[in-house]
Amino acid sequence: MASYFLACNWPDNQQNMENMVTAFDPEAVLCADGEADYRIMLNLSSDERGILCRGELKGLAEAEIAFRDAEITDPRYSPEHFQQRCKEVVRRGVLTLLKQCRDMELPWGILTGVRPTKIFHYLRDLGFSPLEIRERLETVYLLAPEKAALLTEVGERQRPWLAGAEEKLCIYIGIPFCPTKCQYCSFASYPLASHGHLLDGFLSALIYELEVIGEALRKVKKPVVALYIGGGTPTVLNHEQLRRLMQEIHHHLPVAGLQEFTVEAGRPDTLDREKLALLKEYGVTRISVNPQTTNPRTLKLIGRQHTLADLDRAVQFVREVQIPCLNMDMIVGLPGETEEDWENTLERLLAAEAENITIHTLAPKRAAVWDYSQIKQEIKTDQIARSLKRIHTRLRSKGYYPYYLYRQRRIVAGEENTGYTANGWEGIYNILMMEERATIIGLGGGAVSKWLNPVTFELSRTPNPKCPATYQQRIKEIVGEKVNKLFGSLIDNPGRIR
Repeated sequence: MASYFLACNWPDNQQNMENMVTAFDPEAVLCADGEADYRIMLNLSSDERGILCRGELKGLAEAEIAFRDAEITDPRYSPEHFQQRCKEVVRRGVLTLLKQCRDMELPWGILTGVRPTKIFHYLRDLGFSPLEIRERLETVYLLAPEKAALLTEVGERQRPWLAGAEEKLCIYIGIPFCPTKCQYCSFASYPLASHGHLLDGFLSALIYELEVIGEALRKVKKPVVALYIGGGTPTVLNHEQLRRLMQEIHHHLPVAGLQEFTVEAGRPDTLDREKLALLKEYGVTRISVNPQTTNPRTLKLIGRQHTLADLDRAVQFVREVQIPCLNMDMIVGLPGETEEDWENTLERLLAAEAENITIHTLAPKRAAVWDYSQIKQEIKTDQIARSLKRIHTRLRSKGYYPYYLYRQRRIVAGEENTGYTANGWEGIYNILMMEERATIIGLGGGAVSKWLNPVTFELSRTPNPKCPATYQQRIKEIVGEKVNKLFGSLIDNPGRIR
């Protein structure tokens, strides 16, 4: 592991520099000046011709840069965009120095955040055309040509869904329980074997939250366009629990005008025909059945207990009960897997004729069971980019196109996660949530409410506790804060948990 010392004369850029370094070197260690293997120092200045960046890298390798960035001189930018452009110039300076001392490319250039499509919509809102944006993504933001093309296509396809989205609401309900914890998972997910005794208390707290927030939403009178139940694995609930949850949702939440109702059923072994028929009865229009891989050895390795027969049965049941949209996920980069494994998994998803197919790249998280240092030798990093290109081509040949994407910290090979759809089956919640252009009301364990300022598009967040026990204990405090966020303190005594 290499250590780095970072310094910049422009204020508020330390974290910005760190993000660029860790995107380039995921195992980088940040340290004091005298202890570092590499010292990166940048100096910015500006005049009417743009922003001048001078920099040097010293230590185990040495490099120098000097360039003038004239992008901010385009009249479509205003003075309020100057600081944003300075941060982008800082990242460009860091990346340019690092590339001089190590032969390595970052396919996403200086875009280090989770939501690279935001830069597309930022520029599109300023009046740049898709072609102009694509050119800038390559020359100003240093994206590889294929990533610039992907980002431009996804962004432009999303534009119709974002029109007026700031006046709409989405609801997310988190069920933080799973049959087992997958080795790679960092989400709010508690195995039933160790935490199942908390399930009934959690559901009572969730129903209380549905009741109070539902009453507030009816007074706010903003349209709820998408409802998403995730986790965890919501279908880990038994039939009685699932029916109770669906009844309470329909009783308390304003769901009559929903355009989309999604339920995550990531584990095929949690599904049967009766559960799926129940979901269909209560208006579910989209369901996710996510094998992640169809290699039996890998399924055991990652901690899953389902078989390929379970997967085939689940898909059959979804079709029999006629839930309109089936989403299926796979992960490229799981330890020990090769291009052949990934192609086999993709062909299985194509054979199911899923309306949505989401291609994830493995992102080893610190909160996951797996320690990246222990598994990195088994990850075929050199094969991932090549395989993703082939997967993209194959999906195209079958009539799918990309409609949303995001990235994660420590994502393998610097790649991305991309959602593909058959024509007309775009996931509304995925688009609005990822682009952060609508308020998301988060209910349940680990859910995060995101409150959008419809004028500035700035967000504030209200997180729910991930732990089911903590969620239950703090439910009144949580609900009160959300009600105040929605329209002020109109409910003095929202009641008690039944």
